[in-house]
Amino acid sequence: MKHKTEISSESDGPAAASGRWLYEAEELRLTVANIEELRKHIADVNPRPRGWHNDLLQVPKKLLARSLGWYTRSLQRFNTAVSRSLHELFYTVESLSTNQVALHGRLEQSEKRMSTIKGSLQEQLDSLQKQVEALISQQGKPLAASVGEEAGDCQRQKRDDFRIAMFRERATDRTLYVLGLFGSGRLYVDDLVTRNIGERARYFRDQIRLHPGPTPMIYSGHVTVRYTSRAQSLPIVMRGIVEAIQSGFADSVFVGRHPVDSLLTNWVWWRTYLRDNRVVAGISEVYRNTDGLCAELERNFPEFLMFAAGDPNFFAAAPGPGFLSFAQFVEETELHRQVATLFLRLEDFTLDARTEFAKIADVMSVDLDVGQLCLAPPKTRPYRYQDVMEQVPRFRSFIAGLDRDTRNRIEKVGYQL
Repeated sequence: MKHKTEISSESDGPAAASGRWLYEAEELRLTVANIEELRKHIADVNPRPRGWHNDLLQVPKKLLARSLGWYTRSLQRFNTAVSRSLHELFYTVESLSTNQVALHGRLEQSEKRMSTIKGSLQEQLDSLQKQVEALISQQGKPLAASVGEEAGDCQRQKRDDFRIAMFRERATDRTLYVLGLFGSGRLYVDDLVTRNIGERARYFRDQIRLHPGPTPMIYSGHVTVRYTSRAQSLPIVMRGIVEAIQSGFADSVFVGRHPVDSLLTNWVWWRTYLRDNRVVAGISEVYRNTDGLCAELERNFPEFLMFAAGDPNFFAAAPGPGFLSFAQFVEETELHRQVATLFLRLEDFTLDARTEFAKIADVMSVDLDVGQLCLAPPKTRPYRYQDVMEQVPRFRSFIAGLDRDTRNRIEKVGYQL
């Protein structure tokens, strides 16, 4: 990527350098995202206008693409590895950018505070000088000590007022964590925040970082509280977030979804990724309707049970950490609900997205006229699992056979079976 500007110059202040860092990091993020989008369409047959003659032309092209699957599959694996490497490089650059912004911000705050302290001390010195001169000329030296004590009390009061002002300034700047479990709908809330939260959106990062104090950053990611899971940050990271919340300089918004809907989504996502090396946005991207999903579930129900149990054999084609079992997923949802500053249900956004988004703005102390926003509901169909239960008897038996602890936890987080 072309480096457009220097990090700093003699004529540019810290704010200008920070803005450049943010701009270049955002440009790199868009480049990486574009590469990922291009990777998804490797070996796709180019579309043609509708019509019987064009449909005939598409048939041999699709057959040729399928016959070359042995060749394009290795290309897709290679490109996936390159894409992941680029993501890691982007995170490294972004981390440097974030640190640069934080450093400049702290320098600016320090300069403002030192200027305020200097002005306050100068005023107090001038006041003391005048008082001493007046006492020497009018009252004599014996009264100087008492007036000095009075001046000292005044100085301590001003110092305390200054400390309170600094504390209030820091208290309005709180790090926000938008958290979710894999397949719970976090990305929808991320999109709402970045599009509608105003100037604060420039501090959004689709990753999780910890800070020893308050920042204007908005971090988002999947993270577990108790169990280790692939594709989700470790519990030690969540402990750091909880400590920040308890210390009063951070907040967390947890996005939840009916666990059974998440189970179906995660099963479809992982089997598509493992079989086709393809990343999908949801069930509707793989199956046109619920009937297609039910037919696939019926044909591969033993595989579904393996995934729901957290069996590592499900991931035999991609060795690594296991994924949460369904019971663990439900337990993690309950644990997040206990520690989150704000717990939101994805289904509630379907009913009234403005009201739910207003809760996020309130936690962030952002002054927004939410009534003027046009917020689209989630594309995900809520409570799809109910239709699946009606069409797949074995799936209905699976739900009926859930243990009591799991069923109770689902009810505690606001859902019914």
